Amino acid sequence: MTAGIRTHSSHLMLRTLMRSPDSRPGHSAGPALTTAAVALLWGTSGGLVRFLALPAAEIACLRAAVGAVTLAAVLAVRSRAGRTSAISLPRRHLPSLVLSGTLLAAHWLTFVMALQRAPIGTVLTGIYVAPVLITVLARRTLNEKVDLGKRVAVLLAVAGSALVLRPAAAGGWDGILLTLFSAAAYAGSILASKKTLAATSPMMVAAAQLATTAIILAPIMLVGFVPLAAYDAVVLGVLGAVYSAIAMWAYLAALRGLSTTTSAILLCLEPVSAFITGWLFLGEKPSPLTAVGAVTVLAASTYATLKWVQEEKRPELDAPHSEASLK
Repeated sequence: MTAGIRTHSSHLMLRTLMRSPDSRPGHSAGPALTTAAVALLWGTSGGLVRFLALPAAEIACLRAAVGAVTLAAVLAVRSRAGRTSAISLPRRHLPSLVLSGTLLAAHWLTFVMALQRAPIGTVLTGIYVAPVLITVLARRTLNEKVDLGKRVAVLLAVAGSALVLRPAAAGGWDGILLTLFSAAAYAGSILASKKTLAATSPMMVAAAQLATTAIILAPIMLVGFVPLAAYDAVVLGVLGAVYSAIAMWAYLAALRGLSTTTSAILLCLEPVSAFITGWLFLGEKPSPLTAVGAVTVLAASTYATLKWVQEEKRPELDAPHSEASLK
């Protein structure tokens, strides 16, 4: 079942990228569906991480490094083919790009540490208190309008998260603090990414973020480095190339056409596939309260998707009337 989710999510992302990797999505459900597919894929990553007997910094650093190398290779091929716009990076956006990479490093490090202390579904659901921070900060940093419907969806997502983010279920207060810190870093990374995407291609932003993350975590990794077994190398390769490089590229391409609040709510789908992964492969059976929380998060995500599609279709419906009035 989980393998089917992962395969279907990967196909959705690849189809979107093959159509137009760096173009802004039009008035369609494409960006929302791509974000949902990425969320479902990322939700299965916890299962892979839990099978790695490596320090958190090493997992996060090598995953980012593999992802950065993968996208750098793609950028090099595209540059030789004459698509030089893919590697353009305005200097004025460098601070936002470095900030997003730094926050991504903090998010991944604390995320892996939390996964080593608590069930996958609990950690991932707890991470998604981030939509609250994004909703509050998006108006201040990006001048985005957050209507009542989106606020209700965010509150539903948080209510669902609260049902599973409890000390007993989260591996104690250490697990809770790591999860909340990871959520805050995650929210900041999304906001900084959105700002950078205004003038930089999604592929370039993803590559730079992953490279920044790897550079920041490298010194921490070297302190307690553990030699890799063949199995570890394969898993890290999949995490880096698929879950980091391709998925990050797809997510950022979709983020161009979505508000950060809508995107964050859609990413709350991640815990749903995380619960399935933990249940099927790790024997982590959710409690009734946890199940109710997951369903609540799913409802909020579905509402956000439908509302966004309605908002995107409205200008198309109004366009003929506008043209008629001009005549």
